[in-house]
Amino acid sequence: MGLKHEDTQSRAHKMMAHTNLAKLALRIRLPRQAMHHIEKAQFLNAQLETDYPSQTINSKFTYGKVVYVKNQEVINHYVPVIDDVLLISDYEPIFNQLSRLPFRETSASVVYVSLSMDLDKIKAALDAAVTDIKKQEYNIAQEVLTSAFEGSVINETTIDEPVAAISENLALAKAFLNNKQYDKTRTTFKNVHARLDSISNTKLSEVEKDDINRLSQDFHQLQAELRGKDPMMTQSISDRFDNLRKAFRNWFG
Repeated sequence: MGLKHEDTQSRAHKMMAHTNLAKLALRIRLPRQAMHHIEKAQFLNAQLETDYPSQTINSKFTYGKVVYVKNQEVINHYVPVIDDVLLISDYEPIFNQLSRLPFRETSASVVYVSLSMDLDKIKAALDAAVTDIKKQEYNIAQEVLTSAFEGSVINETTIDEPVAAISENLALAKAFLNNKQYDKTRTTFKNVHARLDSISNTKLSEVEKDDINRLSQDFHQLQAELRGKDPMMTQSISDRFDNLRKAFRNWFG
């Protein structure tokens, strides 16, 4: 029963992520990519409607949230994180398109999103979006998908506890790094460093302060290496992310 529940949560998580990504694809005029993500969301929705006894699924998911700004418009981009794995392998065309457009990436961090998903309503929204896309009514399709995702969101929270925030965002930075999303890695890393500074300003023992200072020096070195975007360094930096995360949990967990 536990495994079945976990599988249901994972599929619901991915369904909502694909719905959100289809909306974003339409915003940057990638209708084929939007259809790709809608089809994946429809497939997961059909599975869930067959397997899940209730039409409504309530859960709290972990997302990597990237915020872009264009002029005065703010665009939120959510990528699912499951067991520290960032599921972005087939999202690359969207990332690449965003890098070519005048969108400024302002932040990247881990957030918790509580959702109440009505499977019938989501199915209707996905079907309607397909019809709109075939008519080349991309703005209407985008609005339908936006309503489906945002209408399911109950609450979104950042991680307040510094140790947990640093640990989760280190995992996110590593996931971006492993997918060669170097800008997002650096943006996420800024959050880690800010959290680290906030801890160093609290009352700590001299030993803990020494540990924080040593960790901060490692972070500075990693940031310098990341600026080089050297693929040969990726595995080394990724391994060091793991070591830093483990050390940090041992010190302050």
